Amino acid sequence: MGQYVDIDRLEERYWKVFRVEHDAGTREFLGRCQSHTIKVDDRPHKYYECGSGPAVLLVHGVHSNLGSMVPLAQTLLDQGFRVVLFDAPAHGEALGSTTNPLEVRELIRALCGRLGELHAVVGHSLGALWAFAALNGDLRVKALVSISAPARHRYLIEKFAEMHTVDDELIQELSRRIEGLLGEGAWTGYSPQEIVKTVDLPGLVIHGADDDFVPPEHAADLHAGWSGSALELIEGAGHFDVLGSHRVRALVAEYLRKPL
Repeated sequence: MGQYVDIDRLEERYWKVFRVEHDAGTREFLGRCQSHTIKVDDRPHKYYECGSGPAVLLVHGVHSNLGSMVPLAQTLLDQGFRVVLFDAPAHGEALGSTTNPLEVRELIRALCGRLGELHAVVGHSLGALWAFAALNGDLRVKALVSISAPARHRYLIEKFAEMHTVDDELIQELSRRIEGLLGEGAWTGYSPQEIVKTVDLPGLVIHGADDDFVPPEHAADLHAGWSGSALELIEGAGHFDVLGSHRVRALVAEYLRKPL
């Protein structure tokens, strides 16, 4: 028997975000940016822009905030790009205590609509999954960079069950509730390895070779089904420290400088 016996409590825990506040370095960086607000379903969301070149939207992962993308943002600024950052719902300084892929997907789509054509979207971990889910025919994006993304949406619930010792019966009920929220395409429409089969978009897949949270096999599976993608495994990098790698930042900047 797992530690959870009540499906309502389990579902609440699944969507709950453990908020991480902006640190001093993030606040200093944002002080050099322009701040804007966009409304999605009557909820205000703040985003930040800095620079004046081709626009790159940066999407952080779950239980984090936009500050995790600031080192990469600074590298891209130094290379002449314009960067756009935001806190996902319930993260950083954003409103709420829970979020889900549908909510973040719609925010990314709204941001892309506001910003016009983007040079690229760069997402880390679950942020990359959210970015893939936002792709549709209306989005004008030249390329997508995926860093440490899970290839399958179902992996998230599998990992959750493993981390929280949840029994199979409860996980099956939680899966049904997720399907009720996200709809018929809950597992395919939010799985990067399925989404890339339906879009004509170049991209770069980066993954830490020592990632034991989302194993590197996910990167291989995503790359295998993504025509026109390149794959880079970063030796010595794990899931949470990969954004601190100078090599990762250099790879992203080099890739985005090429004609897309």
